Amino acid sequence: MKKVLPFIALVGLLLLSGCGTDMKKILTSDGGKWEGTGFGVSTQFTFYKDGEVSLLESGSSYSGTYSYNDKEEKLTIDISNIGKNIFSDVKEKNGKITAKYGKNKISLEKVKEK
Repeated sequence: MKKVLPFIALVGLLLLSGCGTDMKKILTSDGGKWEGTGFGVSTQFTFYKDGEVSLLESGSSYSGTYSYNDKEEKLTIDISNIGKNIFSDVKEKNGKITAKYGKNKISLEKVKEK
């Protein structure tokens, strides 16, 4: 019995960890393109599986990297020559991502590929 309990606990942890959302998969699925609202200008992000991100903002293109912290529900986007942008309270529901960016509430909606 003593040998079985740790095994059951391990299996339980693995099952529970599999139930969470994998934000990186969500961000990169279906081409990884998202239209942003709440930024004050036209904003589009493209997230790649290798941790790279491209940003199209008011006709200007930028590139950088991103990371997601599951525990803190925090998305960090580091754009070259601009700096780090931290989005907190990141949530996904029905194909839409909502977050806080400073005092602003922003949302990202998946761009449908044609």
